[in-house]
Amino acid sequence: MEPEELFISRFSELIKSNNYTLEEIGNAIGIKSKSTISKYLSGNIKNIKRSQIIKLANFFNVSPAWLAGFSNEKYVSKANRIPVLNKIDISNILAEKNISDYINIKLSKWIEADKCFAIAAPDDDMLPLLGKGDLAIVHIQNEIDNGNTALIYLKDTNRYTIKKVVETKTAVELYSMNPTIREIQTTCENIVIIGRVIKADVESAFE
Repeated sequence: MEPEELFISRFSELIKSNNYTLEEIGNAIGIKSKSTISKYLSGNIKNIKRSQIIKLANFFNVSPAWLAGFSNEKYVSKANRIPVLNKIDISNILAEKNISDYINIKLSKWIEADKCFAIAAPDDDMLPLLGKGDLAIVHIQNEIDNGNTALIYLKDTNRYTIKKVVETKTAVELYSMNPTIREIQTTCENIVIIGRVIKADVESAFE
């Protein structure tokens, strides 16, 4: 198959195997119209930019060269040893006193291993991908792209949770994957983003 055909096939594969809408994908990579994503899937990719392919690959945590059809290596990864935390201390997240263990995981080359940690999910809000007690792998960052899943602290309820974060013009909407949990409407002032959740149970689940 030609690279263009491979791109269409692989992009379609990623969409089918992940729980994202075309609109969510577009928002996450800076493409406002979901019709543009639809055009890519239907084979109209003559106007796609290299930077957009890289953003798509980063969003799904796969190799840009694989997605573009120039390589058969789907993931670019390396083994890393990261700490498992027993609690979150915002003032010093990776403090030795917060570390209970270490695990070895594979991270994509663009992930900064020294800014990653694992922590047990505090609830079942992200079932079936992540249940209470399952390990979530978090990359420390105080800002995330719209639609990403993050470990956050809610000031009004004084608790930590993992949610998909969507910022609108008037509010911040926090979504669970568990259908029994309703979305939370809140404000930017009420949440502290600890980091983006990039993996679950040491398996890719939130890419």
